[in-house]
Amino acid sequence: MTETQSSLQHTANVLGALSLVVADRMNTAVEAVAALGPSAPAALAAMHQFLDGTSVTQLSSVLGLTHSGTVRLVDRLASEGLVERGRAQDGRAVSVVLTRDGRDMAARILHTREKSLTSALSALSPKEIDNLATALDTMLTTVTLARAEQRASGGARSQPWLCRLCDFGACGRSKGECPVNNAVTTGSGS
Repeated sequence: MTETQSSLQHTANVLGALSLVVADRMNTAVEAVAALGPSAPAALAAMHQFLDGTSVTQLSSVLGLTHSGTVRLVDRLASEGLVERGRAQDGRAVSVVLTRDGRDMAARILHTREKSLTSALSALSPKEIDNLATALDTMLTTVTLARAEQRASGGARSQPWLCRLCDFGACGRSKGECPVNNAVTTGSGS
């Protein structure tokens, strides 16, 4: 095995391990805020960022849940006073809207997410953070385009959206700096 292959394998392996640790820490932290199961934080954050007033069907797609699973999640969120159901514009579907308490909890979830993720970066210098950001943007663009290609070929099963727990302000979406949104809008990504 060549040194390059060994380095690539090592990097891929430690990336996998780090990804699991970071995801586990973040999920544990945000799930503790909502205390309503693993999908609640993503549902509240997504509604807070871009889905408020959405249909159960759209929420289901973003979260990668079945329709019945999403209905049960919305039931839990509604019973906690975090969302309200209403009629969608076409009158046939049900829309889901965050309440004031739901917005507050979503903001706490996003803040907790940020703290969890920034703690993982604490050992890096500002230059290392900038270099990592560039590499991560490239990797997210590649993943986004690959997912879009899978969908276009009909080979992708329903996958949750990459940005379901994102902070759009932090990624610079409104400034055109989000690698996922850029891949989606400039090419065939999603």
